[in-house]
Amino acid sequence: MALISQAEWARKHGFSRQYANQLIKEGTLKAVEGKVDEEQADMALAAIRDLSKTEKRSSQESTELSTLLLKTRIKNEMERGKLLEARAKVEIGELIAVDEVKQAAFNKARIVRDNLLNIPDRVANLLASVDDASKIHELLSQEIRNSLEGLSRDES
Repeated sequence: MALISQAEWARKHGFSRQYANQLIKEGTLKAVEGKVDEEQADMALAAIRDLSKTEKRSSQESTELSTLLLKTRIKNEMERGKLLEARAKVEIGELIAVDEVKQAAFNKARIVRDNLLNIPDRVANLLASVDDASKIHELLSQEIRNSLEGLSRDES
C-alpha cells in the first residue's frame, strides 16, 4: 500500500488537486491522513471514468496543436482567396486559359508560315525576268514586308 499526496496523484493523472479532493469528499477515494493509496485510487478512478471522454492534453501539446491548426486555417484561407481572385479575373477577362493562348499562338504561327511559303509562288515569274541582284533583293524584301504588314493589319 503506497501512500502518496493528493496533489501528486492528481498530477500523474492530468487533473487538479481540487478534483482529487472532491473524489475523497464524495467517497470515491479513501484518504489516510490526507494521502491516498495509489493502487486503490487508480482502480476507483478506472471504475468511474467515462471512457468516451479523452484525457485532457497537456497545455504544451494543446498549444502546439492550436498553432498547427491556426497555420493550416491561414494557409487554407490564403489559397481560397487566391482562387477567388483568379475566378474574378477570368470573369472580367484579365485571365484566360493556357490552352486558349497556345491554340491562338499556333493558329497565328501557321498563318505566318503559310504567308511566307506563298511568297515564292507570287514573285517567281517577276524575279525570273530580272537580272540585277540588288533589284531581286529589293523585290523579295518588299514582298516579305507586304506579307508581314498584312498580318499585322489583321491583328488590329
